[in-house]
Order: sequence, then C-alpha cells, then structure tokens
Amino acid sequence: MQDISQESWSQKRKIQDLLLNLIGSYGYRCLETPILEPTELFLRKSGGELASRMYSFTDPGSHSVSLRPEFTAQIMRHYLEHASEMQLPARWQYSGPVFRYDPSHADGTGQFTQVGAELLGSAAILADVELLSLAAGVPAHLGITGSRLELADLDVLHSLLDSVGLSERAQSFIIGNVPLLKKSREAVPAVMEQAKRLNLTGLVADDENHLGQAVKELDDGQARRVLQGLLQWSASDQLGQRNPEEVVDRLLRKVRGTDDESSLRRGLEVASDLAAVRGEPGPAMEAVLTVLRGAGADTTPWDRLNEVLDLLLMEPGIAGNMGLDFGLVGGLAYYNGVIFEINHPQWPSGLGGGGRYDGLARALGSPEPVPALGFAFNLEALEALLHLTSGPDSGGVAIPVPPGALVVAQDSSSHREALRACRELRQQGIQSEFDIEGRGLSEALKYAAAKGIAQVVVVDHDGQRTSHQL
Repeated sequence: MQDISQESWSQKRKIQDLLLNLIGSYGYRCLETPILEPTELFLRKSGGELASRMYSFTDPGSHSVSLRPEFTAQIMRHYLEHASEMQLPARWQYSGPVFRYDPSHADGTGQFTQVGAELLGSAAILADVELLSLAAGVPAHLGITGSRLELADLDVLHSLLDSVGLSERAQSFIIGNVPLLKKSREAVPAVMEQAKRLNLTGLVADDENHLGQAVKELDDGQARRVLQGLLQWSASDQLGQRNPEEVVDRLLRKVRGTDDESSLRRGLEVASDLAAVRGEPGPAMEAVLTVLRGAGADTTPWDRLNEVLDLLLMEPGIAGNMGLDFGLVGGLAYYNGVIFEINHPQWPSGLGGGGRYDGLARALGSPEPVPALGFAFNLEALEALLHLTSGPDSGGVAIPVPPGALVVAQDSSSHREALRACRELRQQGIQSEFDIEGRGLSEALKYAAAKGIAQVVVVDHDGQRTSHQL
C-alpha cells in the first residue's frame, strides 16, 4: 500500500469525478459503503474464491471482519436491508478503496480504487445493453482510445453442460478449469486426472471411501446433519474462512461422487470447444451456435445473447471495438449470464469488467432471487494508461489549477494586513499561501518558482499590495 502525493491525488480525483458524472448521467445514484464488513459477506459472494486474498482479522468484539475486497456484495446487502423501501430497478454507483492481497506483485500491494455501477431488479435484455454500453464508454469518456469490450455468456456454457447431464458441482469444476481447456482438447486428460483426485466422478473404490459409505443410505438432509455433527465434533476450529454450511455442502458433493466419467469427459471436451471461440461478434456467434447444435444443447441463451449484441452494435463507438471471448469464464462461478472485460492493447490486464449475478441475493440470505448486474474499473489502471497513451508530458486529464499566490508581509508590522490579503484572495478562489518564514522578496520569488506559485504579493502595514508575476 502506497502514499499518494498531492499531484496523484488531484489526478485521481479528477478522473473519479469525470466517471461519477458519466455514470450519474444514466441515473445511477451514489452509495458509500463501509470499508470494514463481516468476512462472511464477501465469502458468500465469491464462493470462497477471495478467501486467500482478503485482509481479514478478528475485531475487539471477537467478530471475523475483513477490509472490503470489492463493492458488489455490499451493494446487494444494502438493497436486501432496505428492500421494502426500494422501487426496482435500483441503480447505484460507487467509488473508493478496496483491499486484496496480490502475490503476483513483488511487494504484495493490496490497495486500489474501484469506480463502478450496479443495476438491481431487472432481468431484461435492455438492462444488459445499458450496463455494457456504459462500461464500454468509460475509457473514451476519459480520452482513452483503442479500448475493447470482450464478452461471453455463462448461460450459454451452462446450456452446453446441461445437455451432457452434469451435476452443478461438475459444472463448477469445468468452469474453474476453462483457462486450461481453452487452449485445446489436449488439456482434457490432465483435467480428468484432477477430477479423479477430487472424487468428482465417484471413481474412488468403496473400501477407500468410508465416509461415502457411511452416508450412502441417507437422504441429503440426513447426510448433512451427520456431516455437520462430525465437523463440530472433530474440526470446528479448522473451517478456515468458509462457513460450516458451505463446508458440509462441499463435503457431501465430494463423497457422493455421482457424475459419470464419460459424461464428465464429454463435458470437458465441449467446454473446450466453446472456450476456444474468440473473435468478432458475427463469426464468433456462428461458431458458438455450431458447438451448441453439435452437442444437442438448448440454443435459447444463444438467442438472448444475439439480441443483446444486435442492440449493442447500434451504440456509438461499439462496432469495431467489441468481440466475444468464451475463455473469459474461468474463475467466475458466481456469475450467470453475460460477463465481460474492458481491455486495452497497451495495458497487461483488464481495466474493468463485470457481469450478471442473479444468484447473489439468495447467497446472502434472500428467499427470492434478485436479478442484478454490474461492473467496476480499477482507477489506478485508468490513470496509468491515460498517462501512457497521452504521452509523458501531457499530465493525463487536464486539471484546472488556480493561479496561486504567495503572500509576503513586508515586515512584522504588516502581519495583520497580510493575513487579511490571504483571506480575500481565497474568497476570490485564488489558492493563497502565507509566508510564515519572513522571506525577503528575492527569496520569496525563488520559493514561489520552485513551488509553481503564479505570483508573489507583498503587503505593507497600510494594506498596500504589490504583485510580482512569475
């Protein structure tokens, strides 16, 4: 985590204000959320994926809390707490620091700023179009050209895997391995070996799966109670940052091991075919349709995505700067529907991204699902890219700097009038620094030049002011 200088702070604030004005013009209202929340809130959103990257600790009241690693779960929590007062759809925007430990950085830097938007309460195609077009327009609003919107759709992938007859656990496993599968089908054998080690297909012999045998004749509710009691008796202090219900669900799915090996292999193969699809919308959508039809999958999600793309391509600046990439889905098991990233050829990772997460409300305790989608940008990445693409001397986004003044008292009898001069200049909107060191004019001019101050105002005991422009 790093200190921020006046210059960097001013630049970030300017970018932040520009983005908040842009997002606000779409009707998104600001919501400020706490930096500290119960750890469970974020783990339920991510399915445990963020556990190793969160800054978590026990507070003085013995509660497990974490510095926020993202905003989405907080926005949904806020909605659920105030749902009776809300009229849907609800639109919120936010900005502020988030904290994640990133071992890919040598110094483990863990703080950056997110600016984003969340749209809750609509499953409509137009909701997807609105959010995607808004996100795609963020770089251009800052003067960054050449960015690209890359998107995929998890409903398309789930439709493909449903056609193979795979369980939810097997589908989540496949989604998590998309980064390997998108290279080619040659990755399938290695992923299958990993599935066997996880007992995903029930390949472990009965005499080696004692826990599975113990709950074999029980229904899921009875088996969960048995496993819950076992955990409480033997390892209640070793659950890590996952809640007991999550651990029991994972363990039950593991010991059941109900997926057929050939079905899982087929699922990996068709997922690999889909994950390899990348390119311009027209040809890529044809390739996706070929994969779906080849597997005998329902093409309804393809139809919906096709309609989203048709509407998006009508938006200014989208055509020619948008593509499909079904290799995006790895590690995003808590999303459903459209997912996307905003990329730039001069930046090594995504500038921002997001997607639809209709199941998050239930994960946070809601009895009913709440359709929702959103995005977030890394403000520091935008700032760095802006500086990079604008040239080293541009300074990025232009920040108006008032013509500052250094006010110098001519002598000790002039202090009162010099202080009055400072106040009046500030009231006029001129940044004014009072010379507290008693400098002479020559030293004051040198000091002002070094600080970038536009003028030195010398005040005598009668209040007369002499301005020296630099």
